[in-house]
Amino acid sequence: MGVGIIGAGPAGLMAAIAAAENGAHVTVFEKNTLPGRKLLMTGNGRCNVTNRMSIDRYPEQYFGNGKFLYRALHAFSPEEVERFFEASGVPLIEENQGRVFPKSGRASDILSALTERAEHLGVRMEGLEKALDIRRSRSGRVAGVVTEKGIREINACALCTGGETYPTTGSTGDGAVIAHRLGHTIIPHRPALAPLDIVPNELPELPGVVLHNVRTTILQGNKAIARRSGDVLFTHHGLSGPAVLPLARFLPTDPSEYAEGIRIELDLWPDSKETGVKDMMMRRIESNRNMKMIQIFREYFPASFLVHLFERAGVSDQVFARDLRREDRKKLQSSLRGLSYRVCRTPMFSTAMVTAGGVSLREIDPGTMESRLVEGLFFAGEVLDIDGESGGFNLQAAFSTGFLAGRSAAEFAAKSRTKHE
Repeated sequence: MGVGIIGAGPAGLMAAIAAAENGAHVTVFEKNTLPGRKLLMTGNGRCNVTNRMSIDRYPEQYFGNGKFLYRALHAFSPEEVERFFEASGVPLIEENQGRVFPKSGRASDILSALTERAEHLGVRMEGLEKALDIRRSRSGRVAGVVTEKGIREINACALCTGGETYPTTGSTGDGAVIAHRLGHTIIPHRPALAPLDIVPNELPELPGVVLHNVRTTILQGNKAIARRSGDVLFTHHGLSGPAVLPLARFLPTDPSEYAEGIRIELDLWPDSKETGVKDMMMRRIESNRNMKMIQIFREYFPASFLVHLFERAGVSDQVFARDLRREDRKKLQSSLRGLSYRVCRTPMFSTAMVTAGGVSLREIDPGTMESRLVEGLFFAGEVLDIDGESGGFNLQAAFSTGFLAGRSAAEFAAKSRTKHE
């Protein structure tokens, strides 16, 4: 008997480590052959482990539920996450906006650090053993994990199965099914941090082209429902990048709403008022009258994108500054401030990085991660109704809640053993 961990992703592995460090006999039940398959895909295979933003500002990075994480973040802070990996022989490096990555650029180094630490502590890994349910005693406490191979008796359990993103890695929402069966409320899942697919006849052939410092807005009819700022990346199917990915969670899930029109609008000159764009263009025209307008704009945007911009504005990309008509200048100004594309469908779990929704936080004790409904049941990671901005915040939440859930589960198991001795 001891602590069972269901799921061997970042939250589950950290929960296993924390439980073992606190004296528990730990068994991890993982339906895949090997742990951490999804972790290897994070950050395009580079693994953005945390963010050096002040911990006081961390709650702002989660959509509505950030305050729930306060005690978990202080139990295992971003600084402690960094110390853990540095001590495990994984040097880290800070990149733009406080994002922290392994210096090697390999997510596999992060996974190895977690699995090696767990192995060193005697954690038992049971691969290819899918958990089907959690067994309770007559008093309602956790008593065992029901797997495809039978019933494993335990004193406490941490459910760390993740959400539904990247389903090919085995992340298919199993934990929500188990939690619901135990009486927990499940906030409906939806994709978050996902690229947006654009209506094909509006999508330019610009895969790999990046626009910097863009303000993005999702419009439903004439109503703005979400905004972000940052870089925008054109893909084969639509738009991605830091200014696009967080918008996915705000999009409608009803397909009929896309027929009525959901658009993403790009403001390519967000730091200027309307008169600022006009003044910039007038200055450039006056000082470069013998240059083509498209050449003037190459200082600001990639050449391939400019051809598309002029086409969308309805202005010839061969026009010289001296010949630019007033109405064409206004068309260019309008496109710079509001280049719009129709979104063709709800983002997909197969391309999303994070799942929004999950086990309702009202039914979880934020100081221990224990269920308020089932004694001895703990939760951590993406199975919870927590999702954050890109930049390392989702992995930090997984590590912090995993650590707190594992430690609390070990303490609960120790008390349970004492009562039975």
